[in-house]
Amino acid sequence: MFKLPVCPYCHTVYGIKEVRKNKKKEIIKCYHCENKFKNARVKGYLILAFIITFSAVIVNTVILNLTADIISSVFPILAVSFTAVLLFALFSPYFIKYKKIKNSEIKEIPSEKIIIEPSGKQKRSVRKRTE
Repeated sequence: MFKLPVCPYCHTVYGIKEVRKNKKKEIIKCYHCENKFKNARVKGYLILAFIITFSAVIVNTVILNLTADIISSVFPILAVSFTAVLLFALFSPYFIKYKKIKNSEIKEIPSEKIIIEPSGKQKRSVRKRTE
């Protein structure tokens, strides 16, 4: 599970910066083979969140049992919680997978229209999506 995502078509490995840049995109275009694929991050994020949350709860429980009062254990518990959030941010690119788009999942994407002006120059106009 601890590996960077690869293109499902040409198996090009994406770096951490590219994965973070593409993290919020649903459909990604490979820079090597130019095929489109989707970002399947939900299952990996759930696994990562479970691992980090479970370990943070155990460490916080141990801290609460070792300290005499709750007031003296506030800062260690905050430190553990901050560390858990930081670990999630650092390891999230390793839990993303890229998957091929099935034919039933392909949505109509508006294409570019090429308009030829009387002067002979080509002008591109892109239709805006209406949602």
